[in-house]
Amino acid sequence: MIQPVLSRIRPYRKRIAVGQSFKFTEVILELIVPLLIARMVDRGITAGNSNLIIQYTLLSLGLAVCGMLCAYVCQYNASVASQSYGTDLRNDLYLHILHLAEKDINKFGTASLTSRITSDIQTLQQALAMLIRLVPRTPFICIGSLVMVSLINSKFLLLFLLAVLIFILILFIIIKSILPLINRSQRLTDRLIGRLLELLEGVRVIRAVSRSEEKAKQYHWTNEDLKKIMWRIGRLSALLNPLTMLALNLIAVFLLWISAGEIRLGNLHSGEVIALINYLTMLLTALTVLSNLVLLYTRAYASALRVSEIFLTEKRVRNPLKEEVSKIVQDNSPDLKQNMNDSAAENYSVNEFINNNLFAKNNSESSYSISFAKVDFAYPSSSVLLFDNLSFSLPLGKSLGIIGPTGSGKSSLAFLLERRYPIQAGKIELFGRNINSYTEAELLNLIQIVPQSSSLFSGTLRDSLTAGLTGIADDEIWHALTIAQAEDFAAKDKLGLLQQVERGGGNFSGGQKQRLCIARALLHKPKILIFDDSSSALDLATDAALQKALRNDPLFQKLNLITISQRIATVRRSDVILLLNNGQIAGFGTDQELLAENKLYQEIYCSQTEFDNQNLQPDLSKGNLQDA
Repeated sequence: MIQPVLSRIRPYRKRIAVGQSFKFTEVILELIVPLLIARMVDRGITAGNSNLIIQYTLLSLGLAVCGMLCAYVCQYNASVASQSYGTDLRNDLYLHILHLAEKDINKFGTASLTSRITSDIQTLQQALAMLIRLVPRTPFICIGSLVMVSLINSKFLLLFLLAVLIFILILFIIIKSILPLINRSQRLTDRLIGRLLELLEGVRVIRAVSRSEEKAKQYHWTNEDLKKIMWRIGRLSALLNPLTMLALNLIAVFLLWISAGEIRLGNLHSGEVIALINYLTMLLTALTVLSNLVLLYTRAYASALRVSEIFLTEKRVRNPLKEEVSKIVQDNSPDLKQNMNDSAAENYSVNEFINNNLFAKNNSESSYSISFAKVDFAYPSSSVLLFDNLSFSLPLGKSLGIIGPTGSGKSSLAFLLERRYPIQAGKIELFGRNINSYTEAELLNLIQIVPQSSSLFSGTLRDSLTAGLTGIADDEIWHALTIAQAEDFAAKDKLGLLQQVERGGGNFSGGQKQRLCIARALLHKPKILIFDDSSSALDLATDAALQKALRNDPLFQKLNLITISQRIATVRRSDVILLLNNGQIAGFGTDQELLAENKLYQEIYCSQTEFDNQNLQPDLSKGNLQDA
């Protein structure tokens, strides 16, 4: 389950090995020091031999300096490895999220993805640093202390083992209680971040509908729940060190009591007692560090599971038909290649199979730019079909307007053209080719969608407009800005295309952002351009000027324009209008045809114009609404 997280440690195995080697060396030197002090007490201080005292003091000092240098090398390698690992993991996770399907991103949620790519990776980064710095030190100190005690007096070994067993028992009880609380705290953290993002994204709406107090209460109670969980974790964690210290200090008292008897019998010297106390202190410190490590790696394991869950989620299929056909080629390769020679069979590719078997009937250019054939579609989170047996075709060179009541599936239709979601049945074709046969790059070059919510990248205006493009001249950018009716305000800034764009385009108004996003889409020179209610922030005059500029510009005369809008004044300029209602086609034809025959279209028209139903009927009979 956590293999994706562990596999990214491999490039740093050398630094891990070097760091742990120097840490082992430091521990060995540290274990020798109490033994030297015992010898200095028993042979130097007791005998009054000052030379021997100086020798042992200098030797101990030398070991301390060497230990400090080893610790420095270990710390350096731990810092470099952990920081680099965290950076790589964060970059890889970010790239993987970019390639996830829409349904998977919605499943995780923005708050959870934010928490995993920040705090969870920070925990894993810290865990790797401790793997180099403390994980090798702690068990080696414990084992080394026990070995040294056995060398001094094996009678005390059982006492030290008892201390270890008591510690393990305390640790097991506390960790078993804390682990479920840690998992719950991470879920509450995700929820808290979600509340915060919801507040920041919708702060204007929340204030407008007087929901500030309600949202504040929701955030408060979520924060209170998290506080209670963290209190419980803190109280349980706080018990670990006092209980450990109490148990081991009682053992230290017992050690001194036994040592007194051994000294009276002549089986133990005072210096060796000091060494035993030092080793017991080292053991106590190591076990305390071990307890903190266990708490850290408990959190790290939970974080590793959360991060790995994203990595184990399959990326979206960039060429669905090729994936499907590759299986057919593999399953039927003997039949497909039985008449080929060895060389041809070896080089036979999936693309050749697609071209030879699936597109043979499409040698001539299709007469339709877009074709939906008996398409069934439901969102991944819903079992109810939004589109049921949806079929229509848009002739080449014709513009399409899509209109309908709220929730009728207008934007969902654009999502399917973008291949954001898979369909359950039927077929969608673009220029005579199955939409699934296009690679993701081909589809992005073919279709550009200007969505309802406009967003710009931070940086210069030029960089924001040409994101993903290379070799775009300034003249091309200004031309696109002119068509998008954005040249006037863009040219007002003396920096021109070098003016700064704030995050999300915060220094532009809603209408300005919409026009800049339209200009960005035009720079891609797509064959199909979809305005998904992107003119909602534009006034009717600007919208009309934009539509006219697109129709009259030689570069975009062959553009297949699809306009999705709630405004009938916007879509009626299209050659063909698709009227949707609850996912069904309620009308398909020209503006005049629908005004003459379609009741729903007439209702929408009347609701948005000054005509009432009495005035509408005479005009319909005369057919004089073309220029209305």
